[in-house]
Amino acid sequence: MPVKAASTLSDKAYRQIKNMFLTDQLVSGQKLPYQDLARRLEMSQTPVIMALVRLEYEGLVRSEANKGFFVPAIDLNEARELYEVRILLEVFLVPAVIENLDDQRLAEIRALRDAHRSIRGEVYKRERLLRDAHFHLGLAAVSGNQVVVQILARVFDLLYLRYKPEILSPQRQEEAEVEHQAVFEALQARNEALTARRLREHLVRGKDRILTGLHAEEQQRQGMLQRETAGLALESVLPPLRSTGEKRRSIKHTGTAGGAAGRSGGRRGFAGHR
Repeated sequence: MPVKAASTLSDKAYRQIKNMFLTDQLVSGQKLPYQDLARRLEMSQTPVIMALVRLEYEGLVRSEANKGFFVPAIDLNEARELYEVRILLEVFLVPAVIENLDDQRLAEIRALRDAHRSIRGEVYKRERLLRDAHFHLGLAAVSGNQVVVQILARVFDLLYLRYKPEILSPQRQEEAEVEHQAVFEALQARNEALTARRLREHLVRGKDRILTGLHAEEQQRQGMLQRETAGLALESVLPPLRSTGEKRRSIKHTGTAGGAAGRSGGRRGFAGHR
């Protein structure tokens, strides 16, 4: 396969695999056999492997010797660090955002806010997380600092594509809407200090909610492991259960031996009596 053709196909594979994250076809902890992906994407294995290597470089997948590629689960420390980067960069951009803000850009941010509001449900959905990312990236883009916007886009990929939205408290939906509205009103007033403060508060509360969900999931996982360990320990000290056939043979053998002993004991008694 020519290099250019392989590169073009690997770009296509990269986009399609990344879209699988967006549509929950790939989730944290899942193995990614490149042979299976190649069949699903209807292409050869080479561009799929190239796409997986690219995704590994970006941190969305990992590989281990003799195990292949897999989607790594996001842990508490990584989520905390990613949010710290968000807080630092998003608040840093506020002065430039206020300086470049005009009516057209404000209308675009309003549309992104409304798009986020439109996705609701009994449980938190990944699409809502993605609309949240669009709102924040749209806000950051007004600054004109494309380098920081690209960094933030990578941060959102690492955070929102691997986080399980269903473990996030549903009450965060209403909270986030209220906080987005507060940030928007500060922007509309062109109040730099108020915008920075409300944005920071919004991000800190979002971090707390994300970490709370991850912590609860980790506790649940540890509880399951403890129960499994306790079950194995119990099995190691209990005698093995015998089959029904073995039990019947044992009972029969015991009964026969007892009857013989009784007959023998009777004869000895009568002899003594005589």
